[in-house]
Amino acid sequence: GRARIAAHERDLLGYATARLAGIPGLALVGTAPEKSSLVSFTVEGVHPHDLGTVLDARGIAVRTGHHCAMPVMEHFGVPATTRASFALYNTRAEIDALHDALQDAIRMLRG
Repeated sequence: GRARIAAHERDLLGYATARLAGIPGLALVGTAPEKSSLVSFTVEGVHPHDLGTVLDARGIAVRTGHHCAMPVMEHFGVPATTRASFALYNTRAEIDALHDALQDAIRMLRG
């Protein structure tokens, strides 16, 4: 039912937030307490479009850009973000794959 789906998505959001927050140079953007199950972030020295391209090559689907939310981007002082969204069909293992692919991509893109 809906309550179990919502609980699963909250769990994924909490797990993803904790995992990604530990990546050096990665800054989470938007951490409202009752937000949707998605994480938006920037990585110091890496453009979101470059990051999205590298992640895509690893089979990790993310969105990059301003997400039709320019006022929000202006509020946070960023031109664009990378965003990963989670739903009832996602798993913690997929978040682990995102985490690992992000670390590899960051090493590659920073040189």
